[in-house]
Amino acid sequence: MDTKLSLDKTAIVQANYAAMIADLEKIEPILSLFPKLEKLTAHPGNVYETKLKPLGAMGVEHAVHYAATYTVDAAKGVMTFKAKDGIGNASLSGQFDFHQKSNGVEIEIRIDGQLRDIKVPMLLRAATPGFIKTMFEGVVDRLIQKIGEKYPA
Repeated sequence: MDTKLSLDKTAIVQANYAAMIADLEKIEPILSLFPKLEKLTAHPGNVYETKLKPLGAMGVEHAVHYAATYTVDAAKGVMTFKAKDGIGNASLSGQFDFHQKSNGVEIEIRIDGQLRDIKVPMLLRAATPGFIKTMFEGVVDRLIQKIGEKYPA
């Protein structure tokens, strides 16, 4: 089964903005914080291949595997990624935005794409898109938390 994924999460964390942006320019230190990360592989041209450990419960489980080309505009605190087709079982694109605010660093993460080849029992197919989105939102929430922990204010 295939399903579309679209999410947009925003949070404020107490973090060192300058240290965060320095690592943003390197790309890999931020990506390596992704929860459930099994393997992160750098390819030429700022392409990173990401394999996550399986996400799921109740008979629905999916090990997300995708590659994307990343670009960074450190002056604006923005990292964008565009799906690279032909690698893995997902096509994900999106953007990470980091903005210094008076009460901390605002982190906004947007992800859009498609997950493919999800093994789902027939009775659970109707509920699967919502379930997958909820599971992925939990991973992104934890990513935001880990970013705040790595760059304490």
